[in-house]
Amino acid sequence: MRSYEFRGDVGLRTNTAVVVKFLTRGICALVTCLLLARVSDSEQLPTIVVDWNNTVLAAVRRARIGPPMAARALAIVHTCMYDAWAAYDSRALGTQFGSKLRRPRSDRTDANKRIAISYAAHRAAVDLFPLLSG
Repeated sequence: MRSYEFRGDVGLRTNTAVVVKFLTRGICALVTCLLLARVSDSEQLPTIVVDWNNTVLAAVRRARIGPPMAARALAIVHTCMYDAWAAYDSRALGTQFGSKLRRPRSDRTDANKRIAISYAAHRAAVDLFPLLSG
């Protein structure tokens, strides 16, 4: 596999396959969450995912981080939300543990999905932006 060295003080080396894999998972998680995490199909209000996306975007603006770090933060939060949602879906597979975290059918309610997605997004956001979580 090829590695690229970026110029600068850090001398960061990264593997392109790892970066592509991470971005692909993040994009898939984002699209899936935005399409499938609706409370109900007839409801026209923003989903819990959109609410958390807006919250993380506000944190990005307050932290004044650059575009690459902002994209990374959003990918992490959306991947966490996807994994939380996937545990409550009958077919979705989580990004790290596959179907091992799948909840029983009786637990797969809209309320539980909202709670799990919110908990995952909150924990990720607090970890990413500890100084803003005051």
